[in-house]
Amino acid sequence: MKGKTAITSASTAVGQKGLGRGKRGLLAILRLGMSMLMILPLLVFSTSPWAAADEASGHLSKFLEIPLKGGSIPNKLRFPLHEQNNIQYFSAGLGKEERSLSYPPYPLKLIFVKGERAFLATVAIEVLHHDRTALISIPAEEVQGPWLFLNLPAGKYVVKATDSSGTTIEKSLKLVGDKTTTVHFRWP
Repeated sequence: MKGKTAITSASTAVGQKGLGRGKRGLLAILRLGMSMLMILPLLVFSTSPWAAADEASGHLSKFLEIPLKGGSIPNKLRFPLHEQNNIQYFSAGLGKEERSLSYPPYPLKLIFVKGERAFLATVAIEVLHHDRTALISIPAEEVQGPWLFLNLPAGKYVVKATDSSGTTIEKSLKLVGDKTTTVHFRWP
């Protein structure tokens, strides 16, 4: 086997030696192109359009990764994890796969629905203290799914949700201890 390896290497070296300057340059460009093709999928997965948009808003701090069961590919889902005024939040719930995951036990889960059964995304959210002073304001672009999880401390709050047509629904709620409170916002 060593002889075959040496012959192959030697023939490759002889083949490259016989190439003119232009052909060697073309060969280098082809190698560079093949290297880029191997790297490109890694770049595409690491720079999602929603990540770039969220970084611009100044609220994106990191990603929440949740493993998938059953050896599926990909083996985990990533969600942008935002933070304002020390309150973390993330959006999820697109498709059956996301709706079947186990999420961190955040105290508040908001669910957005339009009509009888259609889930709704891109909803702008304002969370106010019970005395109506502003706590956080979440732009619609950061709510990419029909579920929004907020890691709020126990207390009384007013939540305003505004859909893309500008219709706002307001709800008062009380968060207690380690329990997750689920609140539905339904537009006609």
